[in-house]
Amino acid sequence: MLNELRSQRDLTLQLNEHWLLIQDDHKKRAKQLEVAFDKNDELEKKINQLQDERLNFRAKQRQADRSMIRQDTQSAEQRVNQKEASTISVSIRRSEVERSLTFEARSQRESSTLSDNENKNDHHKFVKLSNSLIFIETDDSIWKTWNIKIADKLDVNANHYSTEKIRIAMWFSN
Repeated sequence: MLNELRSQRDLTLQLNEHWLLIQDDHKKRAKQLEVAFDKNDELEKKINQLQDERLNFRAKQRQADRSMIRQDTQSAEQRVNQKEASTISVSIRRSEVERSLTFEARSQRESSTLSDNENKNDHHKFVKLSNSLIFIETDDSIWKTWNIKIADKLDVNANHYSTEKIRIAMWFSN
């Protein structure tokens, strides 16, 4: 019986020892889980911060895009207004030149009528006014082509543009 008691006691000691090891292991695992949960909480906070930063960045980017679009729109409107003002200025200049040319043509017609009365066999042509478009392009090659065409027109119709003033007026009226 004594052996039995000893063996039970040894077994109880072994169980107690084993139980203590299990408890220590559980405590270690609980501590590890606690640390893991803390790290998980920190990671969640960082994720939330990063998401907030991303949302703020996107909002700032949208605001910057809107600002750039607004500036581009204002710049385009200013260019359009300048072009319109330039076109109006050219139109006014054209009107002035046409008035001057018309006055010159009337004067020439009156002097031609007097000349016709003196010499009825002499045939005289009057100034030819064109309704061409105003040149407002900025490209040099297009301007050079237009300039050559106008010069050729003046050469071919020289009898219509008898004075230097009429040629200049015709040049500016096209």
